[in-house]
Amino acid sequence: MKLFLPPPVTLAVSVVLAAAPIAAQAPVREGAIHRASLDNGLQVFVVENHTVPLATVLVAVHNGAMTQEPRDRGLAHLFEHMLFRSYKGEPTAFAQEATYLDGQFNGTTSEEVVTYYLVLPAKNVLKGIALLAQLVQKPRFNAHELDEEQSVVLDELQRDESDPEQSLARRSAQQLWGPSWSRKDVGGDSGSLKGISLERLQQTYAHYYVPNNAALMVTGDVSSADVLSAARQEFGPWSRAPDPFGERPVPPVAELTASAVTLMAQPVLHALITVQFRGPSIAQDTLATYAADALCDVLNERGSPFQRHLVDGALFQSVHCTYAPLAHVGPFTIQARTTPAKASAALTVLLSELDQLHRLAGVSDENLAIAGKRRRVQSALTLEANATLAPSLAFWWASGGIDYYEHYDEHVNEQRLEDLRRFAETYIVGRPKVIAVLAPAGVIERLRAALGQAGRNPGSPP
Repeated sequence: MKLFLPPPVTLAVSVVLAAAPIAAQAPVREGAIHRASLDNGLQVFVVENHTVPLATVLVAVHNGAMTQEPRDRGLAHLFEHMLFRSYKGEPTAFAQEATYLDGQFNGTTSEEVVTYYLVLPAKNVLKGIALLAQLVQKPRFNAHELDEEQSVVLDELQRDESDPEQSLARRSAQQLWGPSWSRKDVGGDSGSLKGISLERLQQTYAHYYVPNNAALMVTGDVSSADVLSAARQEFGPWSRAPDPFGERPVPPVAELTASAVTLMAQPVLHALITVQFRGPSIAQDTLATYAADALCDVLNERGSPFQRHLVDGALFQSVHCTYAPLAHVGPFTIQARTTPAKASAALTVLLSELDQLHRLAGVSDENLAIAGKRRRVQSALTLEANATLAPSLAFWWASGGIDYYEHYDEHVNEQRLEDLRRFAETYIVGRPKVIAVLAPAGVIERLRAALGQAGRNPGSPP
């Protein structure tokens, strides 16, 4: 499932892969976000859009896979499911009350944030705020519901695993993050999920689910003053607590010291190739995050030299670049599709392109300007996306902060060719990477032999 999929459905569903759609939400214009902070530390963000009589109410908690130990992989994801079931101690109570408000609800879990949100008619927005306030302040967990929800989450993971592309993504991510995999593994697996106890859920709630580690986002046909008044009334009694990360800071991501390869043989009609690198961390190299996004925009531009060489040259059907800006290191990903017959040649050429990416051959200031124009158009349209704006705000709030988010577009547009070159030299060229390929068995065997001859670790058979 993709991040922030609209419209939300009426069950608690979660995110396993968060990277790809992040760039789809450009920042709203500066000043469009009304901000406040309650005495207990809860941050409140409101974006008014009176185009249609709908609103989104969302509570975000600065939690997620980043807080997981190896034994807890999937804990944040399971907790998200369980919180909905814990409402009033009845697994369907929250859904029933959301229905009474003519609303739909959803939850998402990613590396650095967990969200719970409602999309409902604007006339019911204050009741929606009250409903989410009760949800996050008064959970009633029990062992029976935990046992049932563990099975639900396992079924969800098995569905993802049955999708060859999802399975490939998970295997390559394990190699990309290595010893830090537990802090990136949103879904977990059967072993880790079964080991999560009721006590661990309660410990997670007590430690991370505090108002000074959370935010309320409300977007749509609403009044900022009314939202803030309701927030004070409904969330004001929530007791402040010590900073959850004061005593338990998220440890640094372990260094990636060598490249790796994952080759997956499946009876598919295409060949999917991904090449992933460790990108910059917002916290440690903020400027490089802007260059990463600008570089992706240039590479993805239809008329760019990169696209002309790889796609117009008929080696690939498509090639797409994404970067996920995260506080604790985001992946920089090139995903490409080709035919089985062209897979070996296409992979060789793609890797050669990436080895020389710092040269930006054929890329000009005009290419940067074109990408910037597209970004500005996208930014102008962002406010119309009511259902997805609040979850997007939550992502940025947790990873870089709302100030970072509001000025992100501006900083990306300021990037010059030398900034892109510097990024490529620092994070791409000659750096360890993970190559992952999904293709028919015959193609995989040829690739394994070719990669072995080229001196790259071909990995072990899946």
